[in-house]
Amino acid sequence: MNGSPVSPTPALEVRDLTKRFPGVLALDGVTFVLGRGEIHALVGQNGAGKSTMINILSGMLAPDAGEIRLAGQPSSIDSTRKAIELGIATVYQELSLLPNLTVAQNIALGHEPRRLGLLDVAAMRTTARKALARIGMEMADDIPVGRLSLAERQLVEIAKALAHDPTVLVLDEPTAALGAREVERLFAILRRLRCEGMSTVYVSHRFREILDLCDRATVLRNGRVVMATELAGWKEADLTEATVGGRSEVFARARPAAGRRTPIVAAEGLCYSDQVKNVSFSVAEGEILALTGLLGAGQNEIARLLGGDLQPDAGSIVIGGRKVVLRHPSDGRAAGICLVSDERKREGILPNLTLRENIALPSLGQRRVGGFFVDRAAERTAVAESVRQFGVVAGSLETPMRSLSGGNQQKALIARWHLAAAMAFVLIEPTHGVDVAARGEIYRRLDALAAAGKALVVVSSEIAEVLAIADRILIIRQGLIAAATTPSETDEEGLNLMIQGAG
Repeated sequence: MNGSPVSPTPALEVRDLTKRFPGVLALDGVTFVLGRGEIHALVGQNGAGKSTMINILSGMLAPDAGEIRLAGQPSSIDSTRKAIELGIATVYQELSLLPNLTVAQNIALGHEPRRLGLLDVAAMRTTARKALARIGMEMADDIPVGRLSLAERQLVEIAKALAHDPTVLVLDEPTAALGAREVERLFAILRRLRCEGMSTVYVSHRFREILDLCDRATVLRNGRVVMATELAGWKEADLTEATVGGRSEVFARARPAAGRRTPIVAAEGLCYSDQVKNVSFSVAEGEILALTGLLGAGQNEIARLLGGDLQPDAGSIVIGGRKVVLRHPSDGRAAGICLVSDERKREGILPNLTLRENIALPSLGQRRVGGFFVDRAAERTAVAESVRQFGVVAGSLETPMRSLSGGNQQKALIARWHLAAAMAFVLIEPTHGVDVAARGEIYRRLDALAAAGKALVVVSSEIAEVLAIADRILIIRQGLIAAATTPSETDEEGLNLMIQGAG
C-alpha cells in the first residue's frame, strides 16, 4: 500500500444507514466515511451488506433511514441519474455494456450528446476517446463491445464511469475478470486518480489486492459495521479474521498417491483460431488439472473447447475413451462433461427460477414417469440431498436463484452437474466473486468430486488457488502449453515467474 495523505474533509459520509427487506435487515445503522483522495475498501462476506450499500449509493435502492452527505451537503440519491449528477459513478461486478453497441455508444449510453436535436456522433466519439485515454486504453471507439474480451469490457466499463467526471468512484469486484498485468494497470490508474483527488470505494474479496491498494477499510458483518481501520501494517490473515469473526481454516488438499489412473478426458492436437495451437493433454479419474496463464493466453478457449462452447479447427476430444464431436455444450453434457463458466449470471444461473429448478433442470429426464411427467417428489428428494452435500445455504428449495449469494449460486451450479451424473467438470474461475469463506467451501466440494472419481479441469488466474487445489498445473502461453509443474515442485513466486515467462 502506498497511500497519499487523505484530506480531513470527507467526500462522502453515510450516517446510520438502514435498509430492510422481507425477513432481512440488510443494513443496520451503518456509518461510513470516505475521505477526499482516498481509496477505501468495503469488506465483508457475501450477505454482509456490501451490495445493498452499493445499490443505495448508485441510486438503485432507497434507504429506509439514515443520511448521505456529499462534500458535507445532505444529498438525496433517488435514481441512478441523480447519483451521476451528484458525482457518484458505480461500476458493478456484472457489467452493463450492450454487446451490439460500439465502445463509444456504450460509454455515452443514456447521456448521448445532442446537436440541433440530433445525436452528435463526433462529440460522442470525442468523449469516448478522452475517457479511454484517461485509463490508458488505446482502443478503437467504433468496435462493437461484443468483440472485446471480458477484461477489455471491464476497462471500458470503468472508462464509461469516468466519462461523467465523478468525484466518487464505486468499484464492485473490478479485478474479477483481470489477469495480473491488467490488475497492475488498473491499480496504476486508481493511484493516479487518487493523486488527482478522486475518492474510491473499492469492494473486493481479494484481500491481497486490498492491502496493496487501499488506505483504509470498513468491515461489515451481518449488516453492521464491525470495524473501520487504517490498513498500514495489516496482513491477509488479519483482514480475514476481521471479516469472518475468527481465524479462517486454510484449505489443504490431501492429494491422492501417485499411481496409474484411467484417463477420463483427453485433448489431442486442439487448435482454435490463433488462440489455441496444437494443445494435447489428458485428465484422469480423481485428478484436478489446473490451466493458468496471463489473461488471453488461451486457457479459457481450451476450457470452452472441452465443454462444447467452442468448436476446434483441428484436433479431437476424447471422453471416457470415446472420441466425441461437441458442437454445443449440450453435446458435452450428453457425453458426460460439463462446463461451469466464469460468467455465472449470464451463462450459468436461471435467476428467476428457484434453487430447486436450477439444480434439477439438466437431469429432468432421469426422473420422468411414463415418459412425460416428472416425479416431483423424487426431484425434491434428489435436489435436497445435493443441496446438503454441496453446502448450499438457502431459505428453502423454492428460494429464487437470484436471491442467493455468489458463493451459494456457484455451489448450486456444481451441484447441478453432479446431480446430472457428469463424469468430468470444466470450471473457469470457480471462485470468481465469492468471499473467503465460500472460497474454502468450494475448494472442499471440488476435492470431494475428485475423491469420488471425477476428472476436473480448472482454469484459474489465482496462483494461490491453483497451488491449493491442483494435482498438476499447465501454464498456457500464446495458445501453447509452455510448461507443466505440480504444487510440490513450485511455490507462488516460482509459478508466477513461469506464468510471466521468466521461469
